[in-house]
Amino acid sequence: MKKLSLYCKLTVLTFFLAFSCVRAETVDQYAAAVTFPAGYAVGDYVEFLKASPSAVGASGYYEISIAYTRSGIAAAATFLVGVTHANPDKWREAGRINKSGFLAAMDESFTVDVNGQSGNVRFRIRAINTYGSQTNPVSVNVKVRAINFNDSWTALDVRGTNTSAVGLMPMTNEWNLFVGNPRDTTTANVALTATTNGNVGIGTRVPQSKLAVAGTITAQRVKVTATGWPDYVFHSGYRLPSLQEVGEYIRVYGHLPEIPAAAIVEKEGQDVGEMNKALLKKVEELTLYLMEENQQRKKLEAEMSVLRNKQQALEQQLKVLQQK
Repeated sequence: MKKLSLYCKLTVLTFFLAFSCVRAETVDQYAAAVTFPAGYAVGDYVEFLKASPSAVGASGYYEISIAYTRSGIAAAATFLVGVTHANPDKWREAGRINKSGFLAAMDESFTVDVNGQSGNVRFRIRAINTYGSQTNPVSVNVKVRAINFNDSWTALDVRGTNTSAVGLMPMTNEWNLFVGNPRDTTTANVALTATTNGNVGIGTRVPQSKLAVAGTITAQRVKVTATGWPDYVFHSGYRLPSLQEVGEYIRVYGHLPEIPAAAIVEKEGQDVGEMNKALLKKVEELTLYLMEENQQRKKLEAEMSVLRNKQQALEQQLKVLQQK
């Protein structure tokens, strides 16, 4: 009886020991450790996991977290990946939503790539730096969570090197942030929208440019980069239009040369950078007109001074003649 009891205990213990060595894995979550050997190089990668998103691949939305240490370095990051039913057989870098460096955010040695090939979705960890002691291996702890539905995981261990440029994997087709009070019956307010072409909207779901704001912008500073700044107006070879030419243009068109008409601005808006350049050019031309006028005024003042001196001399001569 004692032998049987001991046998049962050993069986149970063996079961738990075996279970503790199995990767933490459910259809929604996978966790493991991926080891890079001592002396690994930038570009080395380990393809560690295949995923099977449900709905013929359309439900592929994954969160991948990694964390690792190596003498003198400790870092972690979390990535988001979105795959769909029909994706190409192409490796691309996943987008980060969190990054924790050791002493600085740039102190990271690994990133995550994804190949969203339809029916063969795979993840890999790729070396982008070699921080820490080169004589020590690195164990990268990794956790993959299926945010949407996932059917299964398949552990892999495919190793290789890729030093060529790796593109970026889209995290989503579109991203929205709607805000409001859920107790209200009115529709929510559109705070932010990011569309497939990379346009961002604030207060609008249909941004037509890289940043579209449906409302008023309040800022402490706005910096607009521009080329072709009109310092050339002050160059010796610049032809300054005469005021007569400018006046004739205004008479015909009703606005300054090189400045858009009111009707165009009302219809198409204005390019702030181009408008600043155009206005600065007019200010610089106006400065030249004022400088030219100032020179003419000084010339006239000098001529008037000569005339006054001549007049005073004549008046003095006249007084002398009158006294005789």
